[in-house]
Amino acid sequence: MTPEQFTRNFSMPAGAPLYDAPPYIYRGVQDMMITYEADAETVSELLPPHLELADSPAVCIAWARWVPWSSFGPYHEAYVMVRVKFAGTTYLYQPVIVVDNEVPLGAGREIWGYAKKMARFTRGWGDSTRGFGEQLLFRVERPVGQPLMTASMVSDRRASPEELGPALPVLSCRVIPAAEADAPPSVAQLVRLDVTAHLHHGADGEPELYAGRSRLALDGGAADPWHLLAPQRVLDGHFGIFDFDLGHGKVVHDYLNDPDLWSR
Repeated sequence: MTPEQFTRNFSMPAGAPLYDAPPYIYRGVQDMMITYEADAETVSELLPPHLELADSPAVCIAWARWVPWSSFGPYHEAYVMVRVKFAGTTYLYQPVIVVDNEVPLGAGREIWGYAKKMARFTRGWGDSTRGFGEQLLFRVERPVGQPLMTASMVSDRRASPEELGPALPVLSCRVIPAAEADAPPSVAQLVRLDVTAHLHHGADGEPELYAGRSRLALDGGAADPWHLLAPQRVLDGHFGIFDFDLGHGKVVHDYLNDPDLWSR
């Protein structure tokens, strides 16, 4: 390929990039969000340097997501956010996340530093083929047979968007290892992403946001310590349908400027 063709590549592989440049469009995303308290000491084991918990006990949000349409195609996703503070600002930090589509996995890891892995998902509201029930059940396994997350919720009532609280910026830790031996990472950054999500509205004009009884269990094998984020007390659960776009992030800290980290 010519130098001009090469520089037009936004991502690997060169000549046939996995994904193009942002923004990435998401429409009709169905989110179950369970807010809960967790043990501050165990959650802190998953925080990189300079981050501290914003609450004690730690306040976390488990996301169980179905994406019917996006720039990356349809996929499932599950992750946990932790309320943290960095340089006086409160963020939602994402220590763990899994998907079942390779394109958002690659983009998420490479652009923003989301630590995405592949997993198996089972999701349904309950019917005669899946088992009866009036609840949304979302189950994540990695590998098959090893549960990471089991989340369920009954939509007892309509909810007000104000119940979700103010939108916080998302913080992630982007690390790309060095190609050469005995060298610090090529990239080690904290990356901020601001996302504005818009709720769908039904035919009655009301927002498609519901609240109700929720249950959450987090586990994981030796390679996926989701158990460190296990809930001690569920605070609330919500289900909503959203549209949003994802753009470029902003680097708020470069760990390569912390020489003491790499001299140990």
